[in-house]
Amino acid sequence: MEINNWYKLTFEIEDNLEEIIIWKLNDLGIFSYAFEFLLNKKNKKRVVIWLPILNWPKSLRIKLENNIREVLDQSDDNLYTFMWSIIEQEDWMSSWKKYWGPELVGNQLVILPSWLKLPDKYKNKKVIKIDPGAAFGTGSHPTTSLCLEKLEKISLSSKKILDIGSGSGILSIAAKCLGAIEICAIDNDYLAINSTESNFRLNFSNLDNFITYLGTFDELVSKYSLKSFDLITCNILAEVIKGIIPEISNSLKIDGELILSGILNSQKDEIFKLLDASNFLINDVSFKEDWVCITAQKIL
Repeated sequence: MEINNWYKLTFEIEDNLEEIIIWKLNDLGIFSYAFEFLLNKKNKKRVVIWLPILNWPKSLRIKLENNIREVLDQSDDNLYTFMWSIIEQEDWMSSWKKYWGPELVGNQLVILPSWLKLPDKYKNKKVIKIDPGAAFGTGSHPTTSLCLEKLEKISLSSKKILDIGSGSGILSIAAKCLGAIEICAIDNDYLAINSTESNFRLNFSNLDNFITYLGTFDELVSKYSLKSFDLITCNILAEVIKGIIPEISNSLKIDGELILSGILNSQKDEIFKLLDASNFLINDVSFKEDWVCITAQKIL
């Protein structure tokens, strides 16, 4: 279904509330957003959220405002003013572009917006071209950059990879750049699957040895033979991760590796226990802001 128009929601927050807003938006399945620095207001930022009109009737927009208010300081009833407007598809794309430039992640990977030229200083790096469209995954969010940094430290030559929650396809593309020979990508959002395939073509001109699946991991693992992977990446909400760890284990080879992200520091201990119960050995844990990325290995 074609999306012609978008709602644009804006409101201002204190700097220290950025992470809780990111967490709440991710929890609600909202991934098209940005933060603007306000030069005339110290320690303040403007939150900008884009929502497809077809999916957001008035009742859901009111509910969204209430959900956001719940995680903000309510000591002042007038502190948060929500401003709604409607923008055309073309204007929405222009809005996206002004927030994003080339970004070096780790030592080898450069995330390059598809509409920009590669700066000379990055000419010897592995380049991932991305047009985010309506999907999450520009590489700038801590959960994504943590995964990318883990990927470049793992030997992926001739490996078979599964990307759960592919979003824009950025992790799948990175895996291919780093030597993976066969890649499968899963997402439960058709916009994300379209974006994943489009970005994969943008980087490699074809979809050779690349398969996408629309649906949840639970649904797809029982419908298709999603087995014998050397590596699985999973950058989704921790609450979803908790429920699929046993099935993830069944989809990995013995000694296969797992990268989990989308986990808040406060959630990591429960994830550790679930990994241990599913025969995983935790190899590494890294942190960025309030987010955690876990690398584990299937041992049985």
